[in-house]
Amino acid sequence: MLYVVLGVLAILALYNLIALKSLRRKLEEIKDSIHSQVSWAKEDLRGDIGGIKTVMKVLAAGGRVTSDMVEEGKPFGDISAADAVKFLKENPETVVVDVRTSSEFQSGHIPGARLIPVDEIENRLSEVPREVSHLLVTCQGGARSAAACQMLSEKGYTNLMNMYDGMGAWPAQKEIGVTIRPPATNRNG
Repeated sequence: MLYVVLGVLAILALYNLIALKSLRRKLEEIKDSIHSQVSWAKEDLRGDIGGIKTVMKVLAAGGRVTSDMVEEGKPFGDISAADAVKFLKENPETVVVDVRTSSEFQSGHIPGARLIPVDEIENRLSEVPREVSHLLVTCQGGARSAAACQMLSEKGYTNLMNMYDGMGAWPAQKEIGVTIRPPATNRNG
């Protein structure tokens, strides 16, 4: 009978040892999972804080801040081509910068737009006015104009709007070819 009791105790001890090892393994997995989640949360928080700082710089520089800028933590607003048509009618002083290639521009662009290809924009900043109420940047599909807006914001430009769906979605009249305009200083003179 003593051997039976000792056998049962040995089996229980072995079972407890196996259960304890399994519990330790599960605790390690939970600890690793929590550690990963905390690391991800820290990274998300850093990104959110960076976005808030970016938007605050625009605001501090006197720029216009929209809800999508705050939500996405970026230094420029987004506008659809359809909404841009209405916006340009309501805000005719808006400067439009088209960052496509010359051939894309000549095939059709927003009337009055300035062509400054995205790969040239950093060298041609003098052609992009700083003191404007609105600066609308467009390309064919929205990616190059978003990159241009990001770069311009890093150079201190505010009141930037990216036409996120680009000229491919432009529903209004386009100018074709290159229109020669007199310099801005001679328009009224």
